Amino acid sequence: MSVPPPERPARRHRLFYRKEKLQGACWEYEIAGGWLDVPVDSSTRHILRHSFRFYRPREATRRTCDGVETVQRAAAEQWFFPDRWFSLLRFTTANDATIGYYVNFSRPLSEVRRDYYADIDLELDLWIDLDGTITELDRDEFEREIDSDRLTAEWAEAVTEAAMSVTTAVTECIARNGPDVEKTRDPLYGIPEFILLA
Repeated sequence: MSVPPPERPARRHRLFYRKEKLQGACWEYEIAGGWLDVPVDSSTRHILRHSFRFYRPREATRRTCDGVETVQRAAAEQWFFPDRWFSLLRFTTANDATIGYYVNFSRPLSEVRRDYYADIDLELDLWIDLDGTITELDRDEFEREIDSDRLTAEWAEAVTEAAMSVTTAVTECIARNGPDVEKTRDPLYGIPEFILLA
């Protein structure tokens, strides 16, 4: 009697991502994660998740409602949105404590070819501390790209609207729940409420 060969485990689906800059630079890497279907209100958001560790931890400041402390930034997870003009990074310590959130404004994620995704960095960024403090970053680079005509008026307007939407969502979450954006981080998907509402 012949014995059937053992079943091979299903091969992991490989996904790749490319970040492009308006001046032509780009970098790409394999996604360590995959697609999530996240329920938000009465709909479902399709979100691509990626996680990574830094080769060398760096000192960072962690600001909470209890004060400020110096920690080591060791890793991050990132979420890409095909329906929004931004991606979100959650920077963490080695034991997965959140340091803060970095909103990178960009063209919505698009599929260039099967399992290969890309977006275009549009320079403006926000840093969100755990106590809800919002710091705008790289405004000068954003304005420079507008002045050089590499960043169209239509794209600049979309980024401005997206930045206002994120800022409003953070402010409303803090008003409802107190000065701690971690309180409303989804326990299953790890995504903070403010970014799902933006």
